[in-house]
Amino acid sequence: MSKIVGLTGGIATGKSLVSSFLNQQEIPVVDADQITRQVEAKDTPGLDAIVTEFGVSILQSDGQLNRQLLGQIVFSDVEKLRLLVRTIDPFIRSQITKEIRNLASHPLIVLDAPTLFESGYQQLVDEVLMVSCTANIQLQRLMSRNQLSITQANQRIKAQWPIEIKQLLADYVIYNSDTKDKTYQQVVDWLNEQQVF
Repeated sequence: MSKIVGLTGGIATGKSLVSSFLNQQEIPVVDADQITRQVEAKDTPGLDAIVTEFGVSILQSDGQLNRQLLGQIVFSDVEKLRLLVRTIDPFIRSQITKEIRNLASHPLIVLDAPTLFESGYQQLVDEVLMVSCTANIQLQRLMSRNQLSITQANQRIKAQWPIEIKQLLADYVIYNSDTKDKTYQQVVDWLNEQQVF
């Protein structure tokens, strides 16, 4: 029977770095962000549901979702963010469940989900692995990575649960405020503790 681990962290804390490293170790990773992009693609029931709630103005001229505009809308209004989550969650959850089922022959499966707790996906996993870093490093990384102002970056950080709360709920925390090598070593240490190989 597979052990399913939820991988999460605050935005720009380094979760993708850890996810990529796990993939390199040939551990299957179900990527909730990638699934979200699939279910929000053009001509899908997921995108139709979003348009029903937010209107056609959130579409680009080619019929694709305007992610930047939708992000501006939901990250500046917590009620609209909740509406988006309620609208798209059933499509995402269904696809996550299907992908996990398809990987059932593997001893360890990782569900990479930045909003694992916010979306209630912790119910789908056996253990939670969290990636964390200092608040200042998180802010600087997010501003640099997404070309955001300090106000925009803080809005996105505050739209997620506080890192401190996620750390309390996690079974294991990887600290990513130092070098990549030090982060990788923590992942190796965690892998060595797993009783699935």
